[in-house]
Amino acid sequence: MAESGKGIFFSGIKHSGKTTFAKLYAEDRNLEIKDADDLVLERIFPISVREYYSANGKDSFMKVEAEAVKDYIRSRTGRYVVSLGGGASDNGPLMEIVKAEGTLIYLSRNEKDILEVIRRKGIPPFLDRDNLEASFHELYERRDSIYRNLADIVVDLGPYRDKRETADSLERILEEYGL
Repeated sequence: MAESGKGIFFSGIKHSGKTTFAKLYAEDRNLEIKDADDLVLERIFPISVREYYSANGKDSFMKVEAEAVKDYIRSRTGRYVVSLGGGASDNGPLMEIVKAEGTLIYLSRNEKDILEVIRRKGIPPFLDRDNLEASFHELYERRDSIYRNLADIVVDLGPYRDKRETADSLERILEEYGL
């Protein structure tokens, strides 16, 4: 069994399906689900995560993110699911909390598939618009390596077309680990 605590944490690179599949997994098991960005928003309201990050910087954002997730965990009495942000891999204190409190699942997807979604949905400010492929490749390689090293379970989602079918496949894999 992979779990070390009562939390199940979904991680992955931006647009890997973290929130989508965490929600489906939690709904199918009647577990409470939270998105780490929503926990941050509860602390920084009325501004957005992007506005906060832009105004206060990465280090300040990561501190708020780790504190928000830690406080959420402390308030839980039963099992729960948390969808982490794509940059959680860069937040050492957050990763320490997650590893101490539950099972870290890395939802891996092909770099090209994710890049296509980024092109469709909009290029985030931390990527170089003039050299998108190279800047995303560097980010992908670094974060993929970190997530693979930290994760209790790595699940390759592939180029999923049907979300329910992919969720069912993911759930079967996690059941093999006792989740």
